[in-house]
Amino acid sequence: MKRVLIQGATGSIGRSALSIAAEQHDRLKLVGFSSSRRVSELLETARQWRPQSLAIVHLSSENVFALQAKRLGVAEIFVGEDALVQQAGQSDYDILLNAVSGSSGIMPTIAALSRGKDVALANKETLVAAGEVVVKCARDNGANLIPVDSEHSALFQCLIGEEVASVKRLWLTASGGPFWGWNSAELLTVTPKTALEHPTWVMGPKNTVDSATLFNKGLEVIEAVMLFGMPVEKIRVIRHKESVIHSLVEFCDGSFKAQLSRPDMRLPILYSLSYPERWESELVNSDPAAFGALHFDEIRISDYPCLECAFRAIEMGGIAPAVLSAADEVAVQAFLDERIRFDQIAIVLNECLDKVTGGSGGDLESIMRADSSARRVGMSAINRLAAGSSTPLC
Repeated sequence: MKRVLIQGATGSIGRSALSIAAEQHDRLKLVGFSSSRRVSELLETARQWRPQSLAIVHLSSENVFALQAKRLGVAEIFVGEDALVQQAGQSDYDILLNAVSGSSGIMPTIAALSRGKDVALANKETLVAAGEVVVKCARDNGANLIPVDSEHSALFQCLIGEEVASVKRLWLTASGGPFWGWNSAELLTVTPKTALEHPTWVMGPKNTVDSATLFNKGLEVIEAVMLFGMPVEKIRVIRHKESVIHSLVEFCDGSFKAQLSRPDMRLPILYSLSYPERWESELVNSDPAAFGALHFDEIRISDYPCLECAFRAIEMGGIAPAVLSAADEVAVQAFLDERIRFDQIAIVLNECLDKVTGGSGGDLESIMRADSSARRVGMSAINRLAAGSSTPLC
């Protein structure tokens, strides 16, 4: 019986994990949950699953929450800015499913890995901003770092039993989002509502907007570099609108391996929790006859400025990926709040990459400092854009 701590339990990944645990009740025991601010949903989840620990970051009344949680038999309650780190570092579990959004997922991951706990990672920013530190921490403590993103889960599965030296390229597939083929004039009309209407996947708001800008593919390229130890020159991005092939590995002899299924995040989540085994499940059934024709299209990076920013950050190295990750968080939130336009997200990213420099990216102190500086510079750019300033930003 694997004991699972789910951080980000009230988001889309967390809710999918609950359905997996319901089916795999003889193999999985959910022992802890966290949420950033969804108090009522967190408590309702606790009523259903009776966990040992709960963590909440933003809370208006700690005493009321603690009283309600204790009535449900919760033994450990963590509240405040450090709640996720304390829960990951102190509570009892076998594997952490990190489904937290943004850079707040970094420190809980390190806290878990430092204890030798396996981490099923659905938080992109952890590897983008602190990949060197996180991968080293896992290696030094004998812990498994298992990707949950469908693309990296596919690569992870395809690489099992293969020699790294035989890999020619890793291919990350992208659906293209809702605005594939739109020209610059059309992109000026994009609203938060239309950006959140992803044609394939159901995700949280930030991930959905990142998919619309294709910035998420840039993050995934950086993640792949960290996870698989591949140079960026061996990683490609290609559009596959059906989202049936989740990624491909190309080998030196010209052959490919791919992982296919109908698009459903429960499958990579299940694999991350069952690894190194595969468990029988009826949650995701795929009929090859229903896939139909499968198409691929070249992606010109220059057509997607947010994706281009990600490749720029990889080339810059050091703290640049951490800067980019933090800048995107504030820029996407500003877009969702209708303070800046969809096309201005990239302007914010470029300004942060231009202005926040210095630091190796190999230690947490420089990463956290870069994160803070990028948010400050990003907010300054957003404020000028929101005010309609004509001052060039990049």
